[in-house]
Formats: sequence, structure tokens, C-alpha cells
Amino acid sequence: MRRFLSFLLPVLLLTACGHTPPQDKVLLAKADSLMDAYPESALITLRHIRNLRQLSSSDHAWYALLMSQALDKCNIEVQSDSLIRIATHYYRVNDPVRAGYAWFYMARVDENRGNSEGQAAALLKAQTYATQSCNNKLLGFVYGDKAKMYQDQNQVDSMLHYNLLAYSNLKKAGDQRNSIVSLLVIGYSYYLAKQYQSALSYYNLALKECSTKEPFLISSIHRQQCLTYYCLKKYHQALHFARLSTSSSDIYNYSKMIDLAMVFNKLNQLDSAGFYLRKCENPHEMASEYYQTLINIGAKQKQWNAVIYYTDRLVTAKDSLYKHSLSESFAGVEKKYHYKNVISQNKSLIIKNQQSHIAILFLLLIISIGGIVFSLFRNKQNEKMLEQQRLLTSKEKELALHAEERVATLQKQINAQQNALKALSKLRRKMRESAKVRFPEDRMSTHLLDDTDQETIDQIIKDVVENVDLLYNNISKRLMDFFPDLLENEILICCFLLAGFDNVTIYTTLHLQPGSYNVKRTNLRKKLHLDHEAELTDFLAKF
Repeated sequence: MRRFLSFLLPVLLLTACGHTPPQDKVLLAKADSLMDAYPESALITLRHIRNLRQLSSSDHAWYALLMSQALDKCNIEVQSDSLIRIATHYYRVNDPVRAGYAWFYMARVDENRGNSEGQAAALLKAQTYATQSCNNKLLGFVYGDKAKMYQDQNQVDSMLHYNLLAYSNLKKAGDQRNSIVSLLVIGYSYYLAKQYQSALSYYNLALKECSTKEPFLISSIHRQQCLTYYCLKKYHQALHFARLSTSSSDIYNYSKMIDLAMVFNKLNQLDSAGFYLRKCENPHEMASEYYQTLINIGAKQKQWNAVIYYTDRLVTAKDSLYKHSLSESFAGVEKKYHYKNVISQNKSLIIKNQQSHIAILFLLLIISIGGIVFSLFRNKQNEKMLEQQRLLTSKEKELALHAEERVATLQKQINAQQNALKALSKLRRKMRESAKVRFPEDRMSTHLLDDTDQETIDQIIKDVVENVDLLYNNISKRLMDFFPDLLENEILICCFLLAGFDNVTIYTTLHLQPGSYNVKRTNLRKKLHLDHEAELTDFLAKF
């Protein structure tokens, strides 16, 4: 019994370390149920979970995902990825929905940090998991954020494409509110593309699907309708929708005040325009439109000092808020220069004409320089091509000459080998005839040769070696190099065998007894490291 308790106690301690308390499980489930409709309440609920170390691995990852989602929905900017990484490390293909949402909110964190590369990579991972899980709502969110990235890069066509995909998936998921937001953003995509009638049709469709319980969405739709009619120069319709946007909701009231001022300025109701501008204490991201309207009002009222002052503020606002590129900063400087010289209308007209002429001359100069540079470039390219053709022609001639030389060399080698074969055939016939005439078969190996016969045989041996070397790539020297322990008689035996002489002719020519010849052949095979099955002649022919 004591041993059983001593074993059970550590097991209970280990299992207790990764077990989520029941009250925390209830809080997690409650926060999840409140997330879509009441994200603020979900955030408060999650903050009641005090000790995160008591959570199990799965619940800890769920907590990290829910907390990141609640912070994002409550518009609380998060730049640290330490929390959401708990979810991205835990969730994998076994739970693709939560893995997709984890990477989606990782993309939002990267967006807050200004890390566009990290945002794009996280969105691609989120899209992969969303596709695997066939979760239309998540796919709609991912496509919406991808469209926003393309909007930041001024790629309106891609922005429109992904906004349409986002709407299609959110519609399939039955997410009415976000579907309406997608319709609104699709209309804004057409607005950026200057397709104003298409934009208005999507705004009307969004307004038709929107319920009266969404005053903020209704106000946003009316505001976009106001801006679209403003671009169409239908200022009375624009004024109508601007007033509707202010009556629907007071959120982002400063932007609606600026919209009204812009419309009243176009209607030449300058007092009303100034009234609404004065109600806007801080223009925020609409500082450019705010100061531009003030400049236009000042120009119409011929208050040139005010024009110059607000032109300076416009340039500063553009530099600080939007961080424009160098070319756009130059555009702001040109506006400032133009408004500083608006006092003298005649002079400004002359300057404008002169600038136009200078621009035309400058454009012609650039075109001329471009033409000259292009001509020089083409000439250089043609010269390079001619030089390459000359080099190719010379190389082809060299290759042809080398080919002819190789053919001639091969022909010489073939002729020499044919002559060697003929010479060896003659030598074999000569040796047979000489052996038959001079020696009887039973006394061939013991006959004593005179000096004339010895000279003849020595010459035959020399001719055999030369012809075999010619046929077999100097085999006698190669055998000596590879097998330095070979004797001269053994190399001669190899040459005679390759020349096709029979054994009797070989040992007779080399003044050997049959038994001694067989011993030499046996020693030769050992020195050449041949097996019993290997043929000596075949080995020499392949060597």
C-alpha cells in the first residue's frame, strides 16, 4: 500500500501541472461565444484569467488566439508577436481553422509593426490553412487583408479582385455584416479606379443589404456616395449624402465636416464651407483635403496671405502624415510656388505658359537624347553581333581544318595498321614455310641455327614487335611500365600471341623448349594476375 501511494503521488502532481482549472475553461468558452457580437465583453472576460501557467497547452494556445482576436476587434494596436506566436506554434494541420486564424492575426501584428513582408508571409500561411479547412469566413478575412495590401501598393486591379473574392466567401459563410463591408470596399475599389457608376451601384447594394441597426455602416456608405458624386461634379447630390452621413452616425465626425466643407466650396457657399472647417479641430488623416479646401476658399476670397500660409501647412501635412516620395514632395512644392504667385494673375499665366514651353522643350530634348542613346546602343549591338559572327566563322574554319587533319591522321593510322596486319600475315607464312623447310617436326626445337638463320629470326622478332606495337598502341612499352617484373622473353611471348602465332612457332622462334615455354606462360599469367578461367590472348588484346 505504501509503495502504491509513493508511485501515485508523483503522477498526480505531474498531471495537475497541465490541467486547466474548471472556472478558466468556462471563461474561455464564454469569451469565445461573445467574440463576434461583443468583443469588448470578451476582452474583459479573458482578463479575468489570472494565472496562465495553470492552463494546459491547448487552452493556453486558445487563450492566446482569443486574446489576440479580442484586441484586434477592439482596435487596440498590438506590435508584439509574443502572444500570438503561442497559437501559431501550437496549431497545425490537425486544427487548420484555428491555425489559419492564428496566422491571420499574426499578419495583423506585422501590419501594426510595418513589416509588410512578414504580413504577406503570414497571410499566405493563413490562406493555406483556410483552404484546407474550407472555412469561407476565414478565407474572406484573408482575401480582404490581401486586398488592403494591394491598395497600399496602388494596385487597384488586384485590390478589386481580392475584394470580390472576400465578398463571395463571406456571403457563403453567412456573415452579413462583413459582407456589407466587402461591398463597401468593392465600391471603393471602383472609386479608386475612377469607375464611379460601378462604385455607386455597389454602394446602393450595400445600403440595400444593411439593416437600420448598423448606423456606422450606413454612415460610411453615405459618405462614400458623397465622395463619388463629388468626383462626378454632382455637388447637390454630394451635399445630400454628406448630410445623411452626419445624421446617421457621429463617429469620425471630423471627416464628415471636411466633406461638407468641400461640397459647399464647390457650390461657392464659402461661409458654410468655413463654418464646417472651423468645427473640425483635428483633421487627422484628412489634413490634405482640409488644407486644400482652405486654400481654395482663400483663393476665391483673394486672401493671398492665407493661401500661402495654408499651402505651407498642406506641404507639411503631406510630408508628416503620408510620407510621400520625392516626386510627390516636388508636387507639393510646385503647389506652394503656384499659390505664392497667385497675386499676379497675368504673371502666373505667363509663367505657366513658359513652364509648358520649357516642359515641351525638355521633353523633346529627352526624346532626342533617348534616340541618340538608342542609336548608339543599336550600333554597338550590331558591332558586337558582327564581331561574334567573325569569331564564329573563324572558329568554324579552325574546326573544319582540325577535322580534316584528324581525318588524315586517322587514315594514316588505318593504313599503317593495315600494312602491319599484312606484314604479320607474311611473317606468319614465312615462319611456317621456313619451319617446314628447315626443321622436321620432331627436331624443330633442338636444331642449331646458323648465323644467317639467326639474323633472319631476329629480324622477324623485331618486325613482330613493331607491328604489334603499332596495332595495339605501343603495348610492349605499356606492359613494361605496368608490370616491371616481366622479362624480355615474356614480353616477346605476349607480342607473338597478339600477332596470332601458334605455340610451336613461338617457342621455336624464341629458342625455347616446350616445357620451358609452358612454364614461362604460367609465370606470365601469375605476373599479369590472371585467373585460371581468363584467356591470356583476350587479356592482352583488351589491355
